[in-house]
Amino acid sequence: MMRLSVAQRSECGGRKRNEDWVGFCANDTRGCFVLADGTGGFGGGAIAARVVVKELLRHFSGTPEVNQHSISKTILTARTALINARKSYPRLSQMDTTMAVLMLDTQKALAYWSSLGDSRIYLFRHGRAHTLTNDHSVLQSMIDAGLISGSIRDNKKRAILYAAVGSGDIPRRAVCKKPLALRQGDTFLLCSDGFWESINESMMETVLQEAISPQHWINDMVIQVPNPKASNQDNFSALAIWVGDREEVTRIIIRKTHEHIELANQ
Repeated sequence: MMRLSVAQRSECGGRKRNEDWVGFCANDTRGCFVLADGTGGFGGGAIAARVVVKELLRHFSGTPEVNQHSISKTILTARTALINARKSYPRLSQMDTTMAVLMLDTQKALAYWSSLGDSRIYLFRHGRAHTLTNDHSVLQSMIDAGLISGSIRDNKKRAILYAAVGSGDIPRRAVCKKPLALRQGDTFLLCSDGFWESINESMMETVLQEAISPQHWINDMVIQVPNPKASNQDNFSALAIWVGDREEVTRIIIRKTHEHIELANQ
């Protein structure tokens, strides 16, 4: 059976408060891993992130099912939790949050995921990074449509979202179309935009090669954040899950072209 190792870390950065929230619930064969990043502008982001993560984990602990139906239901569960929180805090009726949810079944060797906003889920297979989720930002949609080119990182407009937990419509690629077949050595990273903006995929891969544990991997990535207390440094959080032992996780194999395309189309 595949063994899971998990670690998490959440930092305030240069902000006055941390509006990221991370957590997980797992048993011997199944797990649910969640990260949320409260959106700014309307206040209450920390509350929104907290209630969404806690409700998703509470729901999973009561019904620990990992399948296409359960991952699709995470969006309704998150939105219901946010609606109830807004009612409890009338002055924060527009509070919102992103979310990234990963569900694993090691017995069936399957992974499912969902996301809203710009918190990401990465898969590292043979040490190479693949982005499983899609950023629901206006800038990313323009890049996807071929209207503009370049990197989304360091662009001041990249944080303008067209979808989050409180949005009405479910955007494209909010839920995986089919599960990913797990392999020994697969590694997953859930992270907020403050994390992936500061640490690119190449650096994530490089640090993973030398890591001795998920916590060591996260801690060494955090060290790479240029100015973690700078006023423009957003909250940054990460949740790492290793499938298998260190030797399999950090082993590098030249990826095949067809595998790369298959993963990109998940």
